[in-house]
Amino acid sequence: MKLGYLYMAYCLVLALLTMAACLRQRQSKWWPFFVLALPLAAPVFILKSKKKAGVIWLAAFFISFFAVLGVEFFLYTSNKENNKSSQLPPIVRQMILLNEAVKTSTIELYNASNKLDSLSMVQSRITDIRTTLDLIEKLRPMLKANQASIGRLTNYIESHGDYIRLQNLNWAFLINKFYTDPNVIQHNHSLVKYLAAFGDMLQYTHDNFENIMEIQSKSHMANYDAYYMRYRGIADRHNRSNKKRIQFQNEFVEKNPEVKPFLPGSHHLEPFKFWDKFSF
Repeated sequence: MKLGYLYMAYCLVLALLTMAACLRQRQSKWWPFFVLALPLAAPVFILKSKKKAGVIWLAAFFISFFAVLGVEFFLYTSNKENNKSSQLPPIVRQMILLNEAVKTSTIELYNASNKLDSLSMVQSRITDIRTTLDLIEKLRPMLKANQASIGRLTNYIESHGDYIRLQNLNWAFLINKFYTDPNVIQHNHSLVKYLAAFGDMLQYTHDNFENIMEIQSKSHMANYDAYYMRYRGIADRHNRSNKKRIQFQNEFVEKNPEVKPFLPGSHHLEPFKFWDKFSF
C-alpha cells in the first residue's frame, strides 16, 4: 500500500459517515467537508450530535484514528529504509545482498548443528539414531550451500577491489578477511569431516543395532570400537578447531567493531557434545 492512501481512504469514509449522520439528524451539510479536510473535526461533530452516546463514538473514532496513523507511520519508516537501500550504488547493494545470504545460511547451519549436539547425547533407541542420521543428511547440503554463498561473496569483493579502495569501503575488505582466514576455513573443513565420521559410526550402529545391543557380538563390538575411535579422534580435532574459530571471531570483532553488523553473530560458544561410547 502506498503512503497516504490509507489515510485518504479513512478521511473519505469518515466524511461519508458524517454526511449520513447529518441527513438523519438534519445537521449542517458543511460538517462532512470539515471532517474530510480535518478529521479532528469529527469529535466536535460527535459531541454535538450524539450527546449521551457520544463517549462510545469518540472512543471508536480515536482508536481508529490512531490505528490509521500507526499504520501510516510504519509504512513511512519502511519506505524510508527501502529508499535508503535503493539509493546505494549497485556494487555496494550487491555486496550487502550477498553478505545477507551468507549470514542467513550460516545462522541456519549453526542452528541445525546445535540441534545435532543435543541429539548426540540421546541415542538409547534405534529411532534416535535414525533421527540423527536424517539431520546429518540435511546438514551436508546446508554446509555446501553456506560455503557456496561465502565463495560468491568473497569472489565478488575481490573482483571489485579497485572500486572498494576508491570508495574507502574498508568494511568489505574486513568481511573478506574474516571469511578467508585459515581459522574459519579450517573449521568448515573440520565440520565436513566431523559429519562424515559421525554419520559413518551412526550408520554402522543403526545397521547392526541388534548385534551390538542384544547379541553383543564380539566382531560387531570390535567394529563399533573402530568406528567410535575414528569418530572420537575427528570430533576432538573439530572441537579444538571450533574453539580456535570462536577465539578468532571474538578477537576479530573486538579489533574491528565496524564489521560486527555484517557478521552472523556468536554461535557455538560451547564445545561440541560428543557421542559417548556405549551411551545407548
